Amino acid sequence: MDILGQYFLVFILAAVPWVELLVVIPAGLAMGLQPFLVGFIAFVGNAIPVFIIVYGYSSWQQWRLSKNRQKSGPGPSKRKQRALAIWNRYGLPGLAFSGPLLTGIHLAVVIALAFKPPRKDLLLWMNSSLIVWTIGMTIVSFYGLEGIRSILG
Repeated sequence: MDILGQYFLVFILAAVPWVELLVVIPAGLAMGLQPFLVGFIAFVGNAIPVFIIVYGYSSWQQWRLSKNRQKSGPGPSKRKQRALAIWNRYGLPGLAFSGPLLTGIHLAVVIALAFKPPRKDLLLWMNSSLIVWTIGMTIVSFYGLEGIRSILG
């Protein structure tokens, strides 16, 4: 695979729920890609779905309600229960900053939308969280891989 294809793969995988930054950044750096570009592309790949979810949520919710009016599904999943506990204790900033680790940023956005925060605040906190997580994962992954390479020779 050529270098452009590898960066495109980083972008696509960053947008996939639960793969996101925590997997994509170390994998991209392990492939020998440039740390700044991997971080930037992973951030963009992760942020675009956040905007799509935030601005498409009301339409999706109306469609979902019309399809599932008669169904009563099981209770919330463990991930959702954890995220709700975080919301109740720390609010939007807590959910935003713990979301990439505990639930994935996409599910954290959907859970936050259930509480109807202002879109502007939601996008600010979620993207701030993505920036911090991206920088942190890039630095930790880069130096961790460098350390492993120096040990192995």
